[in-house]
Amino acid sequence: MCSINTTRGSGAYGCNRTELANQLNLSRSVVSHYLSGLLKEGLVLKKGRKPVRWSAVQNIIHEPEERKTDAFHAFIGFDGSQEAVIEQCKASVNYPPDGLPLIINGESGVGKSFLASLIYHYAVDNGVIAPHAPFIILNCADYANNPELLSSTLFGYRKGAFTGADQDKAGLLQQADGGYLFFDEIHRLSFENQEKLFIFMDKGQFRPIGENKQWQKSKVRLIFATTEQNDEVLLGTFRRRIPAKVHLCGLSERPFFERFQLIYCFYLQESKKIQRNIEISSEVFSQLCFHKFEGNVGMLRNMIQLSCAHAFSTQQNQEWIKIDLNHLPAVMQKRAESSGYRKLPPIRISMDDSAGETVISPAPHQLTHEIIDFFTHLSRDRKDGKALDRSALILQFKKLAQQMHQASQDNARFINQSSLIYEEFKTEVFRIKERYGIMCSADIIDALFEAYMICLRSRWQTDIISSLDDCVIRIFPKAHYVAEKLVIRLEHLIDKNISGLLTQLFTFFIQPFIAENIQLHGLMVAHGSHTASSIQTVVNQLCQTFVFESIDMPFDTGINEIIEKVKDYLHRQDTSDGLILLVDMGSLTHLYSSIKNQLAGDLLVINNLTTAVALDVGMKMVQNVPFKVIAEQAKDGYAVEARYFEGLTQGKNIIISCMSGAGISNRVREIMTRFIPQDRLDVLTMDYKELRDAVLRNDETYFIKTLLIITTSELPAKLDVPSVNIYKILENKGREYLWQELQPFLSRAHFESMIQQLLKDLTIEGVSSRLNFLNPSIIINEVEYVISLYEKYYEMKVDGKGKLNLYMHIALMVERLITTKSNHAKEHLDLPTSDEEQEFNAVTKEIFHDMEAKYNIHVNGYERTLLYELLRQFIKRNNE
Repeated sequence: MCSINTTRGSGAYGCNRTELANQLNLSRSVVSHYLSGLLKEGLVLKKGRKPVRWSAVQNIIHEPEERKTDAFHAFIGFDGSQEAVIEQCKASVNYPPDGLPLIINGESGVGKSFLASLIYHYAVDNGVIAPHAPFIILNCADYANNPELLSSTLFGYRKGAFTGADQDKAGLLQQADGGYLFFDEIHRLSFENQEKLFIFMDKGQFRPIGENKQWQKSKVRLIFATTEQNDEVLLGTFRRRIPAKVHLCGLSERPFFERFQLIYCFYLQESKKIQRNIEISSEVFSQLCFHKFEGNVGMLRNMIQLSCAHAFSTQQNQEWIKIDLNHLPAVMQKRAESSGYRKLPPIRISMDDSAGETVISPAPHQLTHEIIDFFTHLSRDRKDGKALDRSALILQFKKLAQQMHQASQDNARFINQSSLIYEEFKTEVFRIKERYGIMCSADIIDALFEAYMICLRSRWQTDIISSLDDCVIRIFPKAHYVAEKLVIRLEHLIDKNISGLLTQLFTFFIQPFIAENIQLHGLMVAHGSHTASSIQTVVNQLCQTFVFESIDMPFDTGINEIIEKVKDYLHRQDTSDGLILLVDMGSLTHLYSSIKNQLAGDLLVINNLTTAVALDVGMKMVQNVPFKVIAEQAKDGYAVEARYFEGLTQGKNIIISCMSGAGISNRVREIMTRFIPQDRLDVLTMDYKELRDAVLRNDETYFIKTLLIITTSELPAKLDVPSVNIYKILENKGREYLWQELQPFLSRAHFESMIQQLLKDLTIEGVSSRLNFLNPSIIINEVEYVISLYEKYYEMKVDGKGKLNLYMHIALMVERLITTKSNHAKEHLDLPTSDEEQEFNAVTKEIFHDMEAKYNIHVNGYERTLLYELLRQFIKRNNE
């Protein structure tokens, strides 16, 4: 550690960041990073503002002492997936005056006994117990069939207490005085002994077997471990005396990097034992990383020891011991043949590795908060309805990227240890880079890897990340798509809990190299294992950006599987500006007829996929040549079949077009297609301006197959095509009109279900823009239940329009009451005057009872009066 001048020259306190950077010949950002770390450790002090001046803590400088090691650092995952477990263990040790009893749950072989030993060492290292305090292990399974023997072993006994008791003998509780007693497999402890033990846990005293007068005292800290559910094997009175509980997850649930560290550390331990360097083959590494061991970490270690033993027996004269698949048990060799695990690169481990079995932390912990803050602010702006400025967003991310790069530079030792993962990572990134024409440098690949390594250790707020998907997709749709593809390619290196975060980070890193302004989408589909993807790679690279996606059709793959892949791609794209589909011979008719309902815009199909044709089309797409121009030139310029399909399908259809935008139209279409068979009637959406223009042109051929147009406003009455307002179909008259039009295509039951779903979703759409923090989907379901109670009590039926008003009113009323300081302020206003109103008042109190309790609100007299006005017409209609 460098020293910081603490003299008070010219009245100055310490030195500032710039002075220290000049003195050490380091950048100011690096100095700031180290100063922040020293401040957290209490080694420096800071004072003042701009410039902040720093000073070393005097007793640390003049009387240095060796930093205490944390025993838990030997537990792989201590600052990753098991961080919360370790923190709980530390809390149980440090709680005054004598710590807390702790129970460790987990499958066999997850490391419960090892964790218990680390708890003991941590307590010793931190002076909580004496340096030579005892640590005693009792495996309750050894006494499962003889609870009396366990009782005497645990509590001790007096001479003559039973046959063979020739002298007094101290039990484990007395032997462990001042230290720890670890009960392994506590579920095998009899209920009788559990009762005796919780008396000791309460009072710190016990009686040996045969002692009926005097109590003995002992100061023992207790740790328990079990593979079973606590409430199934332990008495309730016993469980209540164990306040600290932790759970160790199975090996397959641990993050990839922790599994890698376990394998590396175990092989390194064996390397030091046999005094040989070890090379683990790709197949063995892959099997050990991804195979689900029933015995978890314990079984993994046994497999590693066994593989080393087999290899050493035939290679003991070699400097490098090579571990191949045949050194694993036969059952694992057979599984390897059919497992389909992604192959990882081989590992080379030197017995002189200076790191030993030390676990290296992937990244400075504080940086994870910087990343979370970036996405949290982004999420908050989105919820507040703020428009996200693309340029400002990119500039914010650049600052974050610089911090991530600096963190990796400061953590270079860890990055070096991860070189084999880096090679695998780089290989996968390069494949995506080539396929999608991403012309980024090696520095960007390194930056992606740095982001990956930083994210490995943390438990991220996945709700924040997932809530931003649509926001990031809207700003960088193509970059987000490619980032998702990269994360999928890296799935064997990535754990599910960070895949969403990495997708977002990768999107920001690669977005400068992808042209988001290309309006059209391009897709290639061809027979063969690599035909389409090979042409795609060439074209995207020559276009120097992502223009085409491709789907290969291996000859053993059915057409239905290919169709599903095409549909999946289309589902993830906004094709309203048009799609250009390049296919090889013979795929046109079947493919188009199957995907037409997935299209939001026009479609051009070129029925001959070649590199020359694809490149010509791709270059025009990059230049944003209009869709119809490309279509016309394709028909005239290519000696192949090229067909242009307009946005409307060739079959019978209904059109949905909303002036307020595509959001409501798409939502209505999505609901209707759930109930209307797509092979009988197509449900289409259309831009309102385009629809109006087509109507004004009086183009009867354009709507020749259109049965009905659903809109949110009136259309020019120039075209003889029926139309209906979307909100009128929620009323009885409008609903019956729609039923008459759709009757040939679906049953009455399906029609009613569709109307109910439309009612709910259209209301959610309206409420969403007005609610500040209530979840629209949840509140709508609650309001629906409230309305059903009114309908049941009054034996009435509220029509669609009435329900729409009630959904809107009640949802907004609940939020208003939550945010109003005095819910009782208007209780005296608008009191019920008639018998009907008094009855309604009493009924409403009961109906809203649960909702009032849930949201801590009070539906006052004023609000009940408003509800009565909304429902009165339906109540009156029923009474008449």
